[in-house]
Amino acid sequence: MNGAGGRGLWVVALLLFPAASLAQIPKPEYRTFQPATPGPHPASALLSGCDGLTPSASPMLYERRAEHLRALGQVVVLVDYLGRRGLKTCAGSVTHEDAARDLIAATTWLKSQPGVDHSRITAIGWSYGARGVLAAIVGHTQSQLPFSRAVVHYPDCRGLQPWKAAVPILMLLGGDDDMTPAALCQEVAKKVAAPASVKIVVYPGALHGFDVPELPAKKQYGFATIGYHPDAAAAARKEMEQFLKPGR
Repeated sequence: MNGAGGRGLWVVALLLFPAASLAQIPKPEYRTFQPATPGPHPASALLSGCDGLTPSASPMLYERRAEHLRALGQVVVLVDYLGRRGLKTCAGSVTHEDAARDLIAATTWLKSQPGVDHSRITAIGWSYGARGVLAAIVGHTQSQLPFSRAVVHYPDCRGLQPWKAAVPILMLLGGDDDMTPAALCQEVAKKVAAPASVKIVVYPGALHGFDVPELPAKKQYGFATIGYHPDAAAAARKEMEQFLKPGR
């Protein structure tokens, strides 16, 4: 769940950087959120779940998430891997590797911007987008990655190859998730080159989409179940905030 029908949410990057920086702003132009305080700021690139950036169940979900991070002092970019392909869901012709390529492009763009702390760029994904974040890490060495850490919420770890990069990763998983079971990610994390770089937090009783307030506690979604778990949602938010703090 978590993510929604791509609307191509690209807006002019002038909202983020002054005219003096125009020469450094390539296409595509990303929808960005910037703190009011002077930079350079840490930054995050957000990848939605299968339903894109404006999911029908919660159209403002990713804007709220971006605003939360902006309030923490982050520059935020929304990576619309569905909208840029004219898709509304991941059921179309898009792969995790496509999402990974778009993430690499967006974080490379962030790394080129003078208003961003280039050493503190985080990739954050949910569900399908979370697997896209992991696909980017699998496909690159640590020196090739333009982001320095990652947060993944209930990714699909089926068939995922262990990665060699020692990039710090925070995995936030639902203990009762029957769509993307936590155990699969736990098994992969044991096989990566630097297991200590991966922190896994499993929330007992939490389902897929546990941090989407508009969902009921339990709802059938295809062959699986999804649902909001307020305790898990609050704990996961605090876990991510701690992970993003300077020096962590």
